[in-house]
Amino acid sequence: MFKNQYIKMKNIIIDHPLRTISYQTHEDRYPLNHEVQALNDYRLVHDQVWRMKLLFEKEKGEAQLALINLHKLDEERHEFNNMFDFYKEQVDFSSKSLHTELEVGFQVELRNFYNSVIGQHRKLVQFYDVIGTRDREYTTITDTYFRGEKPIDPLHFKVLDSVFRHHEDMHVDVVSLDKDLQQFLTVLADVYILLDSYIQQYNILYTTYSDILQKTAQLTKDVQVLGAVWRA
Repeated sequence: MFKNQYIKMKNIIIDHPLRTISYQTHEDRYPLNHEVQALNDYRLVHDQVWRMKLLFEKEKGEAQLALINLHKLDEERHEFNNMFDFYKEQVDFSSKSLHTELEVGFQVELRNFYNSVIGQHRKLVQFYDVIGTRDREYTTITDTYFRGEKPIDPLHFKVLDSVFRHHEDMHVDVVSLDKDLQQFLTVLADVYILLDSYIQQYNILYTTYSDILQKTAQLTKDVQVLGAVWRA
């Protein structure tokens, strides 16, 4: 009657980069083939989620770095905008004789300012090379992990179903395995929260670029009045 009073268990610990996988097995049982396959698939899913996490972190970081550089360009635009407001207060650009009314040194200053605005416009247009790269990555990520069914869904995770369904015959201890599974699903949910955070960061980058591009285009259009100085 005391035959099964003490059940020998073996601890299985896998030091995975996503999280430590930990469960127990019965030493008095032998693993079945489909059980071995299910546990291996469970570990492989950890690999996939770890790579998802790395990808989302990398792309969120790239979007943040791009936004920092974009803000630097916008600071230039803002400075040019203030300078143009100053020039408009000093000069009547509707005059037809600016090339004779203005000192030649000031004409050169205006020409240099005009060229700087055009150069800043070009830099912002060229910055789309950065935006375009981020946009392609965004499309791939959202098509794969956001739109439609999730490749690994924490609400419909079935990798270990066969193990739990036939738990009486399993080599693995399903109580400890279920505990580990719940911890994994929490981590998986956090990875999808990271995905949402990345999407928000990308959208901030894209809308900010569109806004700054529009403002820069307007400034470039406005400074065309300076042409009256050297096109007379």
